[in-house]
Amino acid sequence: KRKMKVTYLIGAGASRNALPIVTELPERILAILEKIKDTDGKILDIAFTDNERLPLTKKAALNHLIADLKWLAEKARNHASIDTFAKKLFLKSSFQELKKLKVVLSIYFILEQASSRYDKRYDSFFASILDKDIVDFPSNIRIISWNYDYQFEQAFSEYTDSTEIIDNQRKLNVVSKFTYKQLKTDRFAIFKINGTTNFLDPNWKNEHEYCKHFENSITQQLLESVLENYTSLLHTDLKLYCSLSFAWEDPVDGFGNIVEHTIKETNDTEILIVIGYSFPFFNRGIDREIINSMKKLQKVYFQAPDANNIRERFLSIRNNIRDEYLITRFDIDQFLLPAEL
Repeated sequence: KRKMKVTYLIGAGASRNALPIVTELPERILAILEKIKDTDGKILDIAFTDNERLPLTKKAALNHLIADLKWLAEKARNHASIDTFAKKLFLKSSFQELKKLKVVLSIYFILEQASSRYDKRYDSFFASILDKDIVDFPSNIRIISWNYDYQFEQAFSEYTDSTEIIDNQRKLNVVSKFTYKQLKTDRFAIFKINGTTNFLDPNWKNEHEYCKHFENSITQQLLESVLENYTSLLHTDLKLYCSLSFAWEDPVDGFGNIVEHTIKETNDTEILIVIGYSFPFFNRGIDREIINSMKKLQKVYFQAPDANNIRERFLSIRNNIRDEYLITRFDIDQFLLPAEL
């Protein structure tokens, strides 16, 4: 029997048990600052040994990062969301400040994910969809994620027993604006349309991580790795670029367009499952492009505590699917695995 093509559309609510939603972000950033202070005494006022070019000592870099995290918490408090603030900087052509936002936000997410275990729903999702072994992904499932976290990768690392972030991204066929040339088509893939918390070297060729491995706590080693990369990105004139790149930013020359690419790979979707995603207004143009390209779409599931509101917002994106095929699910203990799977 032919398998139906199923696409998951994932938003921040899908990582809800591990990471903050918009309104909680300022408090959670300040909580991470407290955790950093615990390792404070171990970060010394000495140069980064392998990297003589860096203009700051480890201790000075830490002080800069602490100030920047406070700045991020304040901006998060004074805007409807961090994405709103990012869009404002983009519209004002404040590109240096936008880069600072992306770097500091990436680092916040890395430290937050090191200090809190991933959302266990990702774990049971893999246990449910994998068949014979850890590479046996169902070829009829695609995932589109607006999140830049690495909850999928972190959960999956317990299946691969590899703690390397990029290794797990390759195994999961994670695709973002700067990596989709490596995509293997017609198989399971995760499209991160807002990018991911890595960064790229000056010729945009190689992707690097702020730290290479998943950590289970904010260790001195993790903090020093993050500080070194933070300094390279924001306190030198090295041309390094953030892999966290909002879908509404201009495409980068030579990289095509992640949205077009996502459309090409998901336009045969028959079942769409929306989890923890609220269709915010300024993503709507992109959501419309992607979802209206799904010419065979028959049924949409909405899974969230406020699934009715999300269903209603969906109608402003696409309104030619019959009411009885727009199905709400309020139970959020597991990611929905519909009968069609």
